[in-house]
Amino acid sequence: MDRILAVDVGTQSLKGCVFDGRLRLRERVQVSYTPRVKGRSRVEIDAHVLWEALLEACRSLKEIRDVQVVSFSTLCPSLLPMDGEGRPLGPVILHLDRRSYAQALWALRRVGEERFLQSAGNLPVPGGISLTSILWIREHHPEIYQRKDVVFGHAVTFFMKRLAGVFVIDPSNASFTGLYDTVGYGDWDPELLELLEIDGKKLPAVALSTTVAGSLGPEAARATGLRPGIPVVVGANDTTCAAVGAGVTEPGDLMNTSGTVEILVLCTDHPLISKEHLLRTHAYPGRWLAMRTVGAGGASLEWFRGVFCKDMTKEDFYQQYLPSVLGSSRRPQVRFHPYLSGDRHRVRQMTASFTRLTLGATREDFLLALVHGIVSFQTRALSRWQREIPLKPRICHVGGGASEAYTLYKQRKVRGYRFILMGETAPKGAAKLALQAAGAGPCS
Repeated sequence: MDRILAVDVGTQSLKGCVFDGRLRLRERVQVSYTPRVKGRSRVEIDAHVLWEALLEACRSLKEIRDVQVVSFSTLCPSLLPMDGEGRPLGPVILHLDRRSYAQALWALRRVGEERFLQSAGNLPVPGGISLTSILWIREHHPEIYQRKDVVFGHAVTFFMKRLAGVFVIDPSNASFTGLYDTVGYGDWDPELLELLEIDGKKLPAVALSTTVAGSLGPEAARATGLRPGIPVVVGANDTTCAAVGAGVTEPGDLMNTSGTVEILVLCTDHPLISKEHLLRTHAYPGRWLAMRTVGAGGASLEWFRGVFCKDMTKEDFYQQYLPSVLGSSRRPQVRFHPYLSGDRHRVRQMTASFTRLTLGATREDFLLALVHGIVSFQTRALSRWQREIPLKPRICHVGGGASEAYTLYKQRKVRGYRFILMGETAPKGAAKLALQAAGAGPCS
C-alpha cells in the first residue's frame, strides 16, 4: 500500500489526507462546515453535509486516482438513523447535544448505575452516549423508530454503507452507545437491549478497527474519483485514531487532545471503570482508553471569540490574542466552570458559569479563566489514575487546537509531566489502521 486516503470526519471540518506506505503525509485538504445549534440543547448536522465535504475533499486531492485503500477517523458519538439503503432518516445528533435528558433518567432508573458501568463502562449521559438519542427518537419520532428497515449507527456507519455497502460500526464508536460490552471488548449486550426494550436488529454489526468493511462500490467510486474495488477500512473514532497516530498504545501512556472537545486520555491493559471518566475500547483488543472530557473545549474558545471578541478576525484571535493571554504571568482572578455543553461525566444537566467577578475583571481575565477551568478540570484525573496504574511522565498533546502557546501554558500548570506537542495525529492513526488491515504494518 503506497497511497492511503485517511478521512478524518470532525465536528467542524473534514480532512482528507493522503499518506504513503511509510505514513508520510503527501497531501492534506480540509473542508469546513458548521453544526446546527437549535435552542439551548440541540446540536446536529445533516449527513449530506458530511458526504459533500468528503466529495469536495476528494475533488481537491491530486493523487486521488492513486489511492489504494481508504480508512476513517470519525467524530463520536454521532447518532444517525438510516433506512435499509443507508439514506438518512434525520440529522446526525452530535456529541454536544443534550436534548435527551428525560430519556437518560429513564434509562438510568431502568438499568441502574452499576449495571451500566459493569458492561457499557459509561453512564447514559444525554447525547454523549448515543443510547439516549435513540430513546429520544423512539419517543418523539416513532414513525422512524418503528420502521422495519431502520438502522441506528454513527457517522462511520453512514460512510461504510455509502462506500462499501455494509452497515458496520467499530468497537471504539460502539463504546459510546451505552449498549455495547465495552468492559468485555465484546458485542452488543443482550441484557441491556432487553432492559431498554431496544431491538438489536436495528443496530449495525460490530467489526474491529482493522477490518476491511468491503470494496468501494462503482457508484461511490464515480462520486469520489477513487478507483472502484479498493478496500474500505472501518477505522476508529477520532480520539482513538489520534492515540494510534501518536503511539499511545501501551499501559500508562497519556495523551491530551485539543479540538472541539478537550480530552485527557490514559491507555490501559484492563478496563478502568469509574464514574469520573469515560471508558472506550482502543483500536486493538486488550487495550482500553480512560478519558476525562470537557465536551466544549475548543468549542468554548469559539464561543468566547464569537461573543467577546467581535472586534478581531478569527486569525487574529488564535494567532495573536490567545497566545499573548496564555503567555502572560498573571493568575486568573475569575473562575470558569467548563460546562457549556453540559458534563459528559454526569447524567444531570450542568451549565457553565463565571464566578469571582469584580469591577476590575477584564476580557483577558475571562479568557484566562476559561482556559484554566478546562485544563484544571481534566488534570484532576491524573492523581486518581496514579493510584490505579503507573503513569508515563509524558503527555502527547494532539489535535487541531494543540498550538505551541496552549502546550506551553499546560506545561506551566501541570507539574511532573512533560507535554509533547504533536499536532494532528488522527489522520495518521487512520492510515496506520489501514496498513494493519492490509497486513502491511504492526498491530500495536
